[in-house]
Amino acid sequence: MNESIRLLSTKDGADKEYRVQIEAKGDGYIVTGFNGRRGGPLKAQPKIASPVPYDEAKKAYDALVKSKLKGGYNPANAGAEYVVPADIGTPTGIKLHLLTQVPESDVERYINDDRYLAQEKYDGERRPVARRETVIGSNKNGFQTTLPAAVVDVLSALPQDTEIDAEQVGETLYCFDVMKIAGECQRDVACLERKRKLDVLVNRLGNPANIVSIETAVGTEAKRALYQRLRATRSEGIVFKLVDSGYGEGKTDDMLKVKFIESATLQVASIHPTKRSVTVQAFDDMGVAVPLGSVTVPANYPIPTVGELVEIEYLYVVKSLVQPVFRGVRTDQTLASCTLRQLKYRAGLGEEDAQNDDDALLAA
Repeated sequence: MNESIRLLSTKDGADKEYRVQIEAKGDGYIVTGFNGRRGGPLKAQPKIASPVPYDEAKKAYDALVKSKLKGGYNPANAGAEYVVPADIGTPTGIKLHLLTQVPESDVERYINDDRYLAQEKYDGERRPVARRETVIGSNKNGFQTTLPAAVVDVLSALPQDTEIDAEQVGETLYCFDVMKIAGECQRDVACLERKRKLDVLVNRLGNPANIVSIETAVGTEAKRALYQRLRATRSEGIVFKLVDSGYGEGKTDDMLKVKFIESATLQVASIHPTKRSVTVQAFDDMGVAVPLGSVTVPANYPIPTVGELVEIEYLYVVKSLVQPVFRGVRTDQTLASCTLRQLKYRAGLGEEDAQNDDDALLAA
């Protein structure tokens, strides 16, 4: 019989999730581990890929769970099951049009240019999907990967030989483009028209909660409103696409992304003994140090000493800094500037909420 457990860890400032799943496959059972950032898509780590008797699979399942519990993970509420394809890691043949990053200082240029539409940049993992004999998911590099079982169930109603481009955030697929519909290539169709066709597809699926055709803003007023809302709600960023552009391969100026980068002055708490990385911290209103995870120190910067203040760019904070980038030592700041109040937390999660969330995890 199938069995799974969801585990969470906040050890050393992390915010990680690990799932162990035992699943009936063929004439036996397989065991798979899934890991990733909490709330994000999980990457499969097959432990027993070829079907074995249940007793053997259960032994491996229990051993893996035990090792994770010893490593600092705690049981959490059950999450959604994942579908593990038999040919995971094989090429899917799906070629992606990738986003070219531009600085936020260029935002006004694209807001005022009616040749571009705008969409939200979601903080997940690129996850194009295809309805073939079965529903498959692909990663950014074009290799087959796992999908939540509930997503597979819904997408099974798509027309055969359909390809959709999307971002997976947790158990939800945020769809923003379509490359093929019922065997008919859409790559030469104008971007805005492709989005309208995608809206029709998702509508025919019944607009399920876990399959979302994202908002598209056209015109200066709508784009500015979207940008201001995304900035206010602490989203990851905004995407600009040429309205009349086709769906190509690789990076071009037809599709651009702007990430909302933040910066903070933090204190070095420790130095990794073998790697070029340091852990950083800030202080709450009571002067208590709060760990914020680690950051890599690029080769062109000297490794700072414990206690020094450093400047770190990042997207936002969950439990630790998300996508931190080291920007050097700050000799012009004092410890008084190194507070939690300067930080931008993920939408819906403030400093107090983050601490409460951490306490709940530790008590789990």
